[in-house]
Amino acid sequence: MIIISQGDNAILTLIAQNGDGTPINLTGASFSTQIMGPTGTPVVFGNSQHTANPDQVDFTGYFTLTLAQTDTANLGAGSNKEIVTLITLNSNQVSFHGVAQLTVLYNQPMN
Repeated sequence: MIIISQGDNAILTLIAQNGDGTPINLTGASFSTQIMGPTGTPVVFGNSQHTANPDQVDFTGYFTLTLAQTDTANLGAGSNKEIVTLITLNSNQVSFHGVAQLTVLYNQPMN
């Protein structure tokens, strides 16, 4: 489980795996990630905010999503959010779902 607050800078470390849990080699991949926003509309993060680990031998499938303060501020507060990443690799597209992986807290205490 990943926990962040709205307005945080955050680097999320994620792993792309196939259905049996085997990590996918991400050499040459491009990425697009969606996380549900406060109005029910997904907030989309483009390829430039992602980095595949350059060592896809020892860290196969590992990639990061870098979120700035404005990015996390645009996410709706809530628990058990799904992180959906579309990965394009060798002209094939595959979606990876991080089901119930993210909790976004308000940036200030609630009354």
